[in-house]
Amino acid sequence: MRYQEHGHLPVRSGALTLLIAMVAVCLAALAVLAFSTARADRALAERAMERFVLDSKCENDAWRWLAQVDEALAQGQNLPGGLAADEQGALETVIEGEEGRRLTVRLVLTEDGGWRIDAWRLSQAWQADESLDLWDGSF
Repeated sequence: MRYQEHGHLPVRSGALTLLIAMVAVCLAALAVLAFSTARADRALAERAMERFVLDSKCENDAWRWLAQVDEALAQGQNLPGGLAADEQGALETVIEGEEGRRLTVRLVLTEDGGWRIDAWRLSQAWQADESLDLWDGSF
């Protein structure tokens, strides 16, 4: 009789409870995904920062070498490290950094007694991972 007095159906709590439970499960799954993505982004940023630090150490050494070359050329002295220009009038140095990082700098001497940077290459020594014992195909 109550239905007839108010003119609407009673609220059934079963469907509403199921909907709320599904929303809670979806929110929990999204929270876990957001947290794991944030951790992965942080780890990637830390690796990038470590590589940046290694590269900047090599670049600092290269700029010191360039300053020595510039000073030697300005004063007409011998070049640092006993370097001599090759037949094209170029100087090259390789700066070895940590963890196999390497910076190759090539200068070209100009006719006015100055220099210009011809190459500035950062690289890293590659080593094959041979820690796995793989089948080579022979019997």
